[in-house]
Amino acid sequence: MIMTFGAIFLLITGTISPSEALKAIDWNVIAYLFGVFAISHALFASGISEKVSNWICADSRSIPQILLFFILFVTAVSAVLTNDAAAAIGTPIAIAIAASLNIAASLPLIALCVSVTVGSMFSPVGNPQNLLIVADGHFNNAVGTFLEWLAVPALLSLGFTLLWFWYCFRKAPTGDAPSNVTPDEQNMRQWPALLATGLLCALVITDSLAHETDWLPDLPLGALSLIAAVPLFVFSSHRVQLIKEVDWHTLIFFVSMFIVTGAVLKSGALQEWLSPWHDQLGDPLLVTSISFFGSQVFSNVPLVEIYLNLLEGHETATLMLLSGISTLAGNLFILSAASNVIIVQQAEKHGVTPFQFWQFTVYVLPVTAFSLIVCYAWVAFVRNAAG
Repeated sequence: MIMTFGAIFLLITGTISPSEALKAIDWNVIAYLFGVFAISHALFASGISEKVSNWICADSRSIPQILLFFILFVTAVSAVLTNDAAAAIGTPIAIAIAASLNIAASLPLIALCVSVTVGSMFSPVGNPQNLLIVADGHFNNAVGTFLEWLAVPALLSLGFTLLWFWYCFRKAPTGDAPSNVTPDEQNMRQWPALLATGLLCALVITDSLAHETDWLPDLPLGALSLIAAVPLFVFSSHRVQLIKEVDWHTLIFFVSMFIVTGAVLKSGALQEWLSPWHDQLGDPLLVTSISFFGSQVFSNVPLVEIYLNLLEGHETATLMLLSGISTLAGNLFILSAASNVIIVQQAEKHGVTPFQFWQFTVYVLPVTAFSLIVCYAWVAFVRNAAG
């Protein structure tokens, strides 16, 4: 609402014209998010998410095993369907874990926040800021580039996340566990949701490989997402329900955010503020500092959008460091990443009390510090080895 009111105010005052606002919106990102949000709801409404949670929380599994399978699952979903979609899909599973272990839902929900954020580092479609960087960087093989530069710090960070939350889960007091979350009516067929998910995975991977061979036309990720969602609307009799359950709040947030950042760039205020460091915006320490602390003020997606417009040279190492640090910045405060807010909203939607502001920060701070150090060190290592 705040972002939307800001965009409306800028339009009313003429700070940015309607035509400039439309041009500032990255419709490729909006289209991609629409498709994956439709797929994520279909997975939940058809009961697939419930089946996954039942498998993860099987009676024979220990706490480390439950955590391991949970982290691996949401990491895979985050890497393929973006962290925001993984947040929506993973919330009922995190609540199911809390019910299974007889603990408050806040701790599994915080673990979900961390896992979807770190997991999104693996892929060029893992989060919206990665989508912006891919669109700006023009990589020949976006998937390979992200794996080369960010897979190692992501794996190490996930390993630390597993160990840290295993310790936290063991110390968590029992009781106050929520009830398990299931769809009100599992009236959607499962196969269209599974087909859409598999189609999106295949399209993203094929599109990335096609960049190197030039044997297929280059399609924007937004188009791939919409194509993958077609089976949901063609073969499902609940098309209206699917459209209603799309996370419109987040889509409106991103549309408004693009308008606000477009107005900021047009005003020249940020360029003037950063002018003393204009020639140093590619410096690793400056990239790290601005992307991390700036993400706490602007949130990571608008920060990356603005930074890319100010950056003159688009060296791969700089773009990968910007991607990694701005992503990990989401693991400091609830408002640092849209996926954190989505998890809070989804938990409340399911009637579960989520975590508190400072409770979140206390639990994620060790993971944040470790992952930032590892990410910076690895990108510096690969940069030196390549140079």
